[in-house]
Amino acid sequence: MVFLLGKASQTIHNKIKHGTVLQCLGKGRFKKIYSADYTQILYETNQKLSVKKSTLTKELKQKILHYHNQKLSPEIMVKTKGVTVGISTIYY
Repeated sequence: MVFLLGKASQTIHNKIKHGTVLQCLGKGRFKKIYSADYTQILYETNQKLSVKKSTLTKELKQKILHYHNQKLSPEIMVKTKGVTVGISTIYY
């Protein structure tokens, strides 16, 4: 199976381990099964949580737009005008 997927055996083992859930068989009996749906939901949830929140407030955005209209570069905004975000944030 490892050769068909072209992945390392440890990678396959980790994916199976993290995607294993308990299925209730009734009367307190459980069975471990792999659930691709559970793994996908877990992946999507973790992706949403991993996104960094923006520090760009309305006031800061207005300040950046004001300096942009004055034809100032993002480097000048950050270094001399007191804009407290990264230069790459202004470019985006």
